Amino acid sequence: MKIPVYLISGFLGSGKTTVLLSMIEKCQKDGLKTGIILNELGTKNVEESYFNEQNVKTLLNGCICCTIQDDLNDTLWSFSTEDIDLLLIEGTGVANPIDIEAALTTPEFTRIYELNSMITVVDGSHFLEHQHFFASSKEIRKLLKQQISCANLVILNKEDLITNSSLMRINKKMSGMLQEDAPVFRTSFGNIQKSELFKKRYCLHTTLNHYENSVLGDRHNHSSLRSIQIDGFGELDRQLFKSWIAELPMEVIRGKGIVKFKGESRTYKFQLASGKLSLSEAVEEEMEPLIILIGDSLNEEKLIRNFRSTMSG
Repeated sequence: MKIPVYLISGFLGSGKTTVLLSMIEKCQKDGLKTGIILNELGTKNVEESYFNEQNVKTLLNGCICCTIQDDLNDTLWSFSTEDIDLLLIEGTGVANPIDIEAALTTPEFTRIYELNSMITVVDGSHFLEHQHFFASSKEIRKLLKQQISCANLVILNKEDLITNSSLMRINKKMSGMLQEDAPVFRTSFGNIQKSELFKKRYCLHTTLNHYENSVLGDRHNHSSLRSIQIDGFGELDRQLFKSWIAELPMEVIRGKGIVKFKGESRTYKFQLASGKLSLSEAVEEEMEPLIILIGDSLNEEKLIRNFRSTMSG
């Protein structure tokens, strides 16, 4: 029997991990043994505590759809020899799902795996901004279109942050990108009926035909989207850190990491998405402080210099 595969994609900060965790929870409840492939642009996975006691293989320091595609193939072979009931794959926010699909649908892997669904999570609160000519790059606009055009299921997330007028404009924009039978579910916090996530929706012929008709040109179009890593720092002043986050340039789309604050015994995990900073107590007490920023055409030297300057101040 082939191993069913569910592929989760979506742009930076859309809520992919929230949806993935929901699927893992459902698998645990049903007693299914799940394999999980995660992809991180940085050299460390600061969200590994979310997946404690899970069968996870993390591909670091590159995008699963291009620079580390050989690692993806090796990991697929590795899982093929393990006792798992299904496989969940989460690409980076800049991954083009069609290239992950291409790996899964080669003759060598179609004997082992069956791609059941390509799920794309869309950040509704920033969709129109990312589509705007003056607010984003051509690469971002094309990547969003690729991610949506591939999808057999689209989750329009962060509905609570979308006005009715914006929702109408989003629906109009997305209508030309969607596959004919791809349903769109509007959610807040990725809260979707779990049975919908596990429906078999994938059809190779339909997906590739729609993709080729709607998105032409080079698939690997995110050369300006990159991550930078800041490390080698100690405890930070909480207020200065928040000020630095608030003043990050608009090119920074996503941020995450581990930080410690002066005068506090706890270690914190931080997430920056949709322009909002959230802090939660981390269990990675032994992990060294680390900041990862992901965005469009980031000036690494300037960002690090500004961080050092602000924190010393």
